[in-house]
Amino acid sequence: MAGMSSRADQLRVDSTGTIHPIGRTASQELRQRAGEWRLLPSAHDVLLVRSQRPDGATLKLCGEIKTPGQLCDVIALAAQSTWTGELVVLTESHQRTIFLENGMLVGALTNVPEERLGEMLYRFGVVTREQLDAALKSSTESGKRLGEAAIDLDFVSAEELYPMMARQVEEVFYGATQATGVFYFFDKFDEKTLGRRHNLNAAGLLMEAARRMDEMRYFRDKVPSDVYLPTPTHSGKPIPDELAEVYHNCDGKRTVADVGRRVGMLEFEATRAIFQLINGGLIHMVAPRPHGPGAIMEAFNPALVAIHKFCDAAGRGGELRDGLGRFAMGAGIYEPLFMGAGPLGDGSLKPAGVARNLAALAGEDPDSWLTQQLHEYVGFALFQAGSLLPRDSEGALTREVAELLKPVRPTAETSAPAPVHVSTSQAASAPPRAQAIGEDSKWPRK
Repeated sequence: MAGMSSRADQLRVDSTGTIHPIGRTASQELRQRAGEWRLLPSAHDVLLVRSQRPDGATLKLCGEIKTPGQLCDVIALAAQSTWTGELVVLTESHQRTIFLENGMLVGALTNVPEERLGEMLYRFGVVTREQLDAALKSSTESGKRLGEAAIDLDFVSAEELYPMMARQVEEVFYGATQATGVFYFFDKFDEKTLGRRHNLNAAGLLMEAARRMDEMRYFRDKVPSDVYLPTPTHSGKPIPDELAEVYHNCDGKRTVADVGRRVGMLEFEATRAIFQLINGGLIHMVAPRPHGPGAIMEAFNPALVAIHKFCDAAGRGGELRDGLGRFAMGAGIYEPLFMGAGPLGDGSLKPAGVARNLAALAGEDPDSWLTQQLHEYVGFALFQAGSLLPRDSEGALTREVAELLKPVRPTAETSAPAPVHVSTSQAASAPPRAQAIGEDSKWPRK
């Protein structure tokens, strides 16, 4: 049974017909369903059991969703057949429920944090994060719904709230069509679980969902995610009127998500507008800068590994490591910074060890200081590798490292390192940095 117990959702049926949970998830799910169940006729490799729902709903359809978009076929069938019922879509950690009536979308429920009403109000720029936190607190204390609490606090008007609620239903619908997992369609639903009713055309939303999936895959080539920074190119080209507001909020500091909040767009609309600005040569995308020593090290480590891999493949890895060791000692700062953190055999450094040492070394801006030191360390590693590798390998390595280091590329705001505190004994114990660099720079090029 060792092979079977590798998954948390494993069950075992013994020879007496008794069901035993093997994985933790299976155990938790079964404990939540204590009681009597009815075993329905099932295919040989499927086990289907049901309890009696209070509304007497019949399970009309169910199945697995292996790829995003597959659920569209089920929704299309329901819409064209003017079905009424409740479509439940489950992934490993999320649940979405879509309510249909005569083929129309009348409501939706979700436990996906980004699709909750409060987050929708924030992502559209209707409320600030501080206002949302206050509304959530008031809702918890008063027992009122979040929207009612936000209205009571004068954060939003009823005229603003109602279309946002309809938009939330749409976004839950779009999220469900892109989910993978399992689905269940029951032929009726409890009106009390529906909440506020809407009347949205399911067929029309289905067409929009398909268009979004196709276009977003296309957009992702140039806008990898909503945490990237759209930055003006200052090309002087004319700005289309319909994109002017988006363009003027792209300052190189705001993310795609930030721009969307400021102009009242969700991720898809903001991504599409920014994609159009990129195609027009008006902006370019800058990768988000990592924050914190762990994230910074994760950005630099792949470059160090690549440099060592190239030199090892050329049989010059030992010379690279010897030269880097001399450089680190000569600089006076890398020895205390890397103490207990490496370098490891592949050239990488332990993020936790560097973070621990950084706390005793850096000044008021440790991220900028660490980034600067690592740029110099990787820069020297690349310089030395260039003296050890054939020219074609050197060129390939240089291009790969440049691509890997895009997220931490120096800018005018980050180029000046913060003060560093190194003890006199540490500095005195190391030879001058200029001498170490001078020695290594005399190596002949291949």
